[in-house]
This record gives sequence, C-alpha cells and structure tokens, in this order.
Amino acid sequence: MSLLLAIVAFACLAGAMNRHHVEVIGGKPSHSRVRLLRLAGTVALLGMVALEMTREGAAFGALLALGYASVGAGIVLLALTVTRSLSPGR
Repeated sequence: MSLLLAIVAFACLAGAMNRHHVEVIGGKPSHSRVRLLRLAGTVALLGMVALEMTREGAAFGALLALGYASVGAGIVLLALTVTRSLSPGR
C-alpha cells in the first residue's frame, strides 16, 4: 500500500510539471489542475508517512517511508523515460 501511495504521489507531482504534463497528457495544465495535482501528491506522501509510522513506529516508519518514496520516485522516473522514448517523433 505504501509503495502504491508513493507511486501515485510522484505521478501526481510529475503531472503538475509543465514538461511532463505536455509529454504524457498533452497540452499545458491549467493553474487549477496544477494545484490539484500538487495537493493530491502531497496528501499521498503524507498518507504514506502516516501509514508507515502508525504500523512500524516513528523512527522505523519514517525510514521505511523514505525508502518507499525513493522507490516510488524511481518507478515514476522510469515510466516517464519509457513513455518519452516510445512517443512518436523520437
């Protein structure tokens, strides 16, 4: 569950960036969409941290949350790289 939250969080945060939004969805995001995606990403990250700290305790839960965040960010980075390389015109 925590890894899924991390992937969703970083996908939302990447989608809030103009460059990634244009590459994946097409067109620049509206200001309200950027705010919504940033909020969703932040809530997902905070939810992941809270979930891990509740399950494993404050210290080890925070450490696990950082690990899940790193793996989730890596998965989103890999997905963006593959999407970009497979897009037509490249």
